[in-house]
Parts: sequence; C-alpha cells; structure tokens
Amino acid sequence: MANQSNQNVKTVLSNHINLVMIAKGILVSYIATIPLFLVFALVLSYTDFPEKYVSPVVVIVSAISIMIAGSTATRKIKNKGWLNGSVVGFIYVLILYILSSFVYNNFTIDRHVLLMTILGIILGSIGGIIGINLKRGSNYSTRSH
Repeated sequence: MANQSNQNVKTVLSNHINLVMIAKGILVSYIATIPLFLVFALVLSYTDFPEKYVSPVVVIVSAISIMIAGSTATRKIKNKGWLNGSVVGFIYVLILYILSSFVYNNFTIDRHVLLMTILGIILGSIGGIIGINLKRGSNYSTRSH
C-alpha cells in the first residue's frame, strides 16, 4: 500500500514538475547572472556609481535571470509552466540567499529576503508562462505553413 502511494506521488510530481528542466533553467539563469554581476562589479570598481542604486541593479539582474530561467525550464514541457517557473524562481532565490549569507556571514530572514522570494516566485511563474507560450507559438506557426 505504501509503495503504491509513493508511486502515485512520483507520478503526480513527474506530470507537473520536470526536475531536469528546472535544473537546466537554474543553470542557464546563473550563466546569465554571473557575467552580469561581474560587469556590474567592474562598473562599481571603476566609476562613481551611486551606492543607493546597487540594490535596485541587483534586483533587476536577478529578475531578468529568473524570467530567463522560468522560460528555459518550460520550453519542452506541455503544461504547468507557471508551476515549474515558480519552482525555478524559488530555487534561484534560495541559492542566491545561501551564497550571499555565506559571503556576508548573515543568515537572517528579513523583509528584503521575503520580498525577493515572492518576487522570484512571481517572475519565475511569468517566465514559465512565457516559455510555454513561446513553444506553442512556434508550433502554431509551423503548422500553418
């Protein structure tokens, strides 16, 4: 009985959440994030960039990366793009939080962390919806010709 229950959970999860594509989306997002942060670090080092704009730039770079990740993760799945994208956004923010907590030696959860988590989930979901619709759009255009 327990084995059948475990099989049902695995089947439901595999029908709705594609872990391989989620991992691929997160990998692609960090491949996009790291160079953007490196360029931004160079800008900070060699210019008089106002410190008050550092946090918004980090949020914008993260937002772009999360949407890319959500879109990438859902291009090859059939449905539930919003769910897969949400998972991608959450995991992206979680990894970013863990890495920054090690760097700053500060593992507190504050308003900023909660806001970034919610933003990550929402933007990942939007990216997931875009990824599903980009795939569908290309299928429709190839069928009409």
